[in-house]
Amino acid sequence: MSIMLSVLIIVAIIIFCVSVISGYRKNDGLIFLTIEDVVLAEAVFALVSLIIIIVAMMIPIGPITTDDSLESTIELIALNDKTLLEGAMYEGIFVTSGYIDTLPIYAYCYKAENESVKFGKILADSTSIYYIQDDSSPRIETYHRIERGNTLYNFPTKYEFIEVYYKLYIPKDSISPDIRLDLET
Repeated sequence: MSIMLSVLIIVAIIIFCVSVISGYRKNDGLIFLTIEDVVLAEAVFALVSLIIIIVAMMIPIGPITTDDSLESTIELIALNDKTLLEGAMYEGIFVTSGYIDTLPIYAYCYKAENESVKFGKILADSTSIYYIQDDSSPRIETYHRIERGNTLYNFPTKYEFIEVYYKLYIPKDSISPDIRLDLET
């Protein structure tokens, strides 16, 4: 990636220098016919070089590292799949608008530290389900994936992208196969 970044930066610098030099040369009869042509060409060269520089600044430089770490494990008492309704309504003078969306979730009860039972929920889209292979209890493991890298845009600091995902461990045969062919609903 850094070779491509270097080439982009060099090309952008060359284009920018050509645009500046063409502005000072005015009209020497070699390329442009009028002063307006020189100004137009200089503006085009400057715009193209600016776009190349902005794109080059977003390309990651150096190594990109990822780190997956287990943050927590909770022991499950009960688990169910649900659909969560989410939305908002906006009321104006003449028009009322808004949206309603559904999110698939897993709702669960778990044993807390003080021997109480608490309720929680996680998004189904960020959860992978695994069958328990040994005699351990059903559980949810929460992981954080951190991606670190560097670009010229945020140089010399590094950027961090944090993603939370879950591993749900359930007993074998907890999910029953249910295949229906019904195109009417």
